[in-house]
Amino acid sequence: MPGASSRTGKRVAALAADEIQVLAEALAAAPATAAGVHEARKSIRRLRSLLALVRPALGKSGVKPIDDVMKSLAKSLSALRDGQVVLDTAHDCARHAAGADEAASWDALTPLLALQQEHRVADALADDPGFMRRQAQAHRQAEGLRALPWHRLHANDLRHGLSRSLRRQQRTQEIALASGSLEDLHDLRRKSRRLRMQLNALKRLRISTHGVAVATGDIADLVDQLGALQDLALLQRSLSTLEAVPHVHATPVAARRRMARPSPIHPLA
Repeated sequence: MPGASSRTGKRVAALAADEIQVLAEALAAAPATAAGVHEARKSIRRLRSLLALVRPALGKSGVKPIDDVMKSLAKSLSALRDGQVVLDTAHDCARHAAGADEAASWDALTPLLALQQEHRVADALADDPGFMRRQAQAHRQAEGLRALPWHRLHANDLRHGLSRSLRRQQRTQEIALASGSLEDLHDLRRKSRRLRMQLNALKRLRISTHGVAVATGDIADLVDQLGALQDLALLQRSLSTLEAVPHVHATPVAARRRMARPSPIHPLA
């Protein structure tokens, strides 16, 4: 990439270029498969996590416009991804139904949830056929990435960025554990997931964290625990929209028990 003269800068620039290519390919596949939307959102999160690490060194004026577009693109896919999560979680609940009555409830509910998702996909494709507009956005941001001053970037910049992310995660964790609100727990999941992705990025780049005290396994476990809570919250919200459907009890008894059951969260030390 032009402008990437330091070895660290070249490697990070190449990683960013790979990620934007993954995004473009996922968006091309997304209209035909739910996995495409999932992969697109993951690649956006990985790229934004990387940009958060390098932003102070490369300059806000160059990095923020790219990050803003990535954030907007992720938001445009969120309803599709949330709908698929709801459907997958409902199928999981159906597989673990405690009895015939609960199984019958899920048999009635899952087609309705699937129909909701089909409408979301149809609306998204009507607005952006083949996700061509979204693909074009990704390719334009690839040009912006190439123009960033990667030669300014050094390994210590990434380590400092990781330390900032850890401090933000810790502050958010304190707030979430004190309040216990779903909104704060979701914010904790976002901060924790970003920290995990940044740790993975440094590992891929073979850059030592030099004592930044985070165990990759611990942060992955925390993200998974918070993700399970978020998935159930999304399912509960979707089920509430089905309460008006005649002869369908939208929240089977076992699902209500599962949603109310305490789920242990193991915060980072």
